[in-house]
Amino acid sequence: MAPDTDPELAVTTPAASPGIEEAIPLDRVEAGHCGLVHEVRAGETEIEQLQAMGVCAGRKVMLVKTGDPMILKVLGSRIGVSARLASQVMVLPCGGDMFGQS
Repeated sequence: MAPDTDPELAVTTPAASPGIEEAIPLDRVEAGHCGLVHEVRAGETEIEQLQAMGVCAGRKVMLVKTGDPMILKVLGSRIGVSARLASQVMVLPCGGDMFGQS
């Protein structure tokens, strides 16, 4: 089945797959826990900014610190992301609680 595209958000949203947990916004993940980026529901410019920092679909990220900005660990680096922008990143919980565990 082909994914649906929402032109207003400039992002492709995959069709729902049975058996996959529901994605949650990154700003709802607890500190010390990780998530697998499922999709980004933002404008093209914001998607490009996140991709430049390593946050993109299929990437594992760990929330190091909550707040504004939120501190994420991505590809071995720590980055700051606004809570508003983090709320547009949808993640699936990782198998383990801590980054790197599965």
